[in-house]
Amino acid sequence: KHHMDMTNWYCDGKLVRKWMCGSGEMIRWLEEKGVQFDNVISFTGASLVRAYHMTKGSTGQNIIKALLKNCTERGIEIRTDTRVTKLITDDKGVVTGVLATCGDEELRVSAKAVIIATGSISGNEALKARFYPGEDMTNVHIMAAAMSHPTGDGLIMAEEIGAASTHISTLFIGPHGHGWNEQTGVLVRRPPLIKINRNGERFVDESLSVNNNWGWMMSMAVDRQPDKVCYAVMDEAMLRGFQKSKKIYAPYESMAVKEGEDATAWLDKIDKDISDEEKLGRIKIADSWDDIARYIGCDAETLKATISDYNGYCEKQYDGEFLKEAQYLIPLKTPPYYALKSYSGIDTCIGGLRINHRMQVMNKKIHPIKGLYAAGVVAGNWLGLGYGWFGSEMSFTAFSGYSAGRNAAEYSFKTAGINSDKTIS
Repeated sequence: KHHMDMTNWYCDGKLVRKWMCGSGEMIRWLEEKGVQFDNVISFTGASLVRAYHMTKGSTGQNIIKALLKNCTERGIEIRTDTRVTKLITDDKGVVTGVLATCGDEELRVSAKAVIIATGSISGNEALKARFYPGEDMTNVHIMAAAMSHPTGDGLIMAEEIGAASTHISTLFIGPHGHGWNEQTGVLVRRPPLIKINRNGERFVDESLSVNNNWGWMMSMAVDRQPDKVCYAVMDEAMLRGFQKSKKIYAPYESMAVKEGEDATAWLDKIDKDISDEEKLGRIKIADSWDDIARYIGCDAETLKATISDYNGYCEKQYDGEFLKEAQYLIPLKTPPYYALKSYSGIDTCIGGLRINHRMQVMNKKIHPIKGLYAAGVVAGNWLGLGYGWFGSEMSFTAFSGYSAGRNAAEYSFKTAGINSDKTIS
């Protein structure tokens, strides 16, 4: 109910229910296949408690290694560097296999069921223009687009045989430094820094990223600002306070340290990082708000009024605009002042293919296409236009792969007249 309310019922309730109730079964199955979830933590937010099942090192890589070992032991052939080009159907529209290429070799693979797990559309400019009509992506960094494979092949091939598309759910991760500097990127997202747009105005509750399951909502707010740009602003006292207190505001801050280092080690080196970024023009350090305003390109009086209003909220310990939590209200009064330029960021673009609760790909009349299933980021309808809570993508990707496999196997055995209850393992 929490997930459905958060997404305004924009997704498929049956699919979400299946995911929520089936994730425990999926975890047990992965453990049977050799995955050791030796780092299980609980997370509390919005009156809910959830367990995060992780492994030492990269959870995703460890899951793949365990499943690859199982495939190898069972004699299952894995084809890399092999690109599927077309879905094969019979005269009734039932999917019966795929066409593929591997170097000069052309392959025709017959199958009773096909699972599409081709990832996102993030690297396909035409598909992004279609699903984000009228959006200028110049200042938007999409992390998944840096990889070569997320070009929407699965969505395109499925649509060619009549599959229905659905909305794209966007995993916003801004304000974002585009990977320039990991340490200043963490600093940008700290809740005491205020976020200023190019008009010199504050526009968001800066504590969203740490006090709410939906930190991506602040990212969406950045995405709605002029040029999709914002400036994280702090003063000297705030910076030195961070270094003195050594407080960690969110788990993601540990990404700024090397393995084995203390989680706050990056704060000891932050002055050099700031200096390096200043030389590159990505941070401005100044003794006056007039100089900061010139760097932002906004009206100086507007910026000074914004700062004055905010300092007043800090004195009263009440944010009169966005109800930011009082513990993060720290006034900006001690020069020099710092403005860190940041942008709208997207981790990946989720969805595109419409599926049902059995992971079957649907046609335009919202009936299942027989023999065709989808899993992972290519599958839509389990999120709204934004994201869910932390870890949602990893959770659904693992569950949908497991569920699509089971359902596709059951369908295959049924069409072959085999009792699947004694066969699927």
